[in-house]
Amino acid sequence: PLDDIVKIWKRVYDMYGESHIMMTGGEPSLYPNFIEMVDELSKFHTVKVTSQLSGDFYTFAKKINPERVVLDMNFHPFEAKLEPFIRKVLTLKKAGFSGGVCYLAYPPQMDKMKYYEEKFRENDIGFALAAYWGKYNGVTYPDGYTEEERELIAPYIGDIDRIKYHLEGVKTMGKLCRAGYCYASVKGDGTVTRCGPLSHKPIGNLFDDDFKLHDEPMPCEAEVCPCDEYVWLVENKKD
Repeated sequence: PLDDIVKIWKRVYDMYGESHIMMTGGEPSLYPNFIEMVDELSKFHTVKVTSQLSGDFYTFAKKINPERVVLDMNFHPFEAKLEPFIRKVLTLKKAGFSGGVCYLAYPPQMDKMKYYEEKFRENDIGFALAAYWGKYNGVTYPDGYTEEERELIAPYIGDIDRIKYHLEGVKTMGKLCRAGYCYASVKGDGTVTRCGPLSHKPIGNLFDDDFKLHDEPMPCEAEVCPCDEYVWLVENKKD
């Protein structure tokens, strides 16, 4: 229930102060009471929503405070039509929301990347890429990208750390990390893990009255860090 969700995040605020909630995985905009939930949570935490814009983002644009909420908008051409997607993005931009469009460097849609980039840039919409982590036609990615594909993808990925961990898949096991200390991954049922790659190793449940994060950074227990959670490695801490 929405009231329970708001209650536990108020408790997080009381324990740790204002946090940054990143709603991702599946399609957040299809969650029950999505707009109401974002509205309530953004009153005491900032919020980032990663979305394919499947839900009612016209109402979202009217009701949600863009100073408290940012969007990471993902376009998947096999699942969404371009023109309606662009209309939603432009509506959100007009309402004051920041954030560009992310396009997955999935092998069967790589050949259309430049076409879609041009369409978004024609509408003054930022365009970035995310590397594909998974198998396609028996090939494991991102290791399976050719050198030519890597050179094509790299400029759209971001800074050198993102290229290093997200595209090249540099190992993180054993590196001291703040995940679980000042960052955590929370599932829909409240299960908390240090990060996404450690989703099989819970450290507690947000609904438990005695839940708390680790007292200090601990060594990374994952081989690789496919998303952006590498930013919590102590060596990447920015003062």
